[in-house]
Amino acid sequence: MADLSTLIRLHKHELDEKRQVLAAFYTAMAELERKRRELDRAFEREQEAVRTNGDVNFTFAGYAVRVKQQQKESDAQKEALEKQIEAAKDSMMETFSELKKYEMTQAERDRLDAEERALKETKELDEIGLEGFRRKERE
Repeated sequence: MADLSTLIRLHKHELDEKRQVLAAFYTAMAELERKRRELDRAFEREQEAVRTNGDVNFTFAGYAVRVKQQQKESDAQKEALEKQIEAAKDSMMETFSELKKYEMTQAERDRLDAEERALKETKELDEIGLEGFRRKERE
């Protein structure tokens, strides 16, 4: 039976790479969410400034339109990133599944090899014992 250790190492390496990609996506998502919260806080501060100081109203309308556009862009980026995260998760789970199949197959092969070795060893010890018994009977 062929040794699957090379395939196992390959899939472990591939799985590690996919985990790193997924971690990078999560980091990007966290950064995107941080920027969105920052944008929302800045907008709220500007709204409060307009409420307290009425003479800034004419510039606020343009600012509000720009902020809404940035929020839409942020939402679109978040949606795209969520799709990438889902695809990365699926790919990682597929690789993990393949890795587990190879590991289980290798473990079963190792178990069968151990059983075969134990059986051979038992036969050899039985043969040695039987030969010793025969020698004693001859003497």
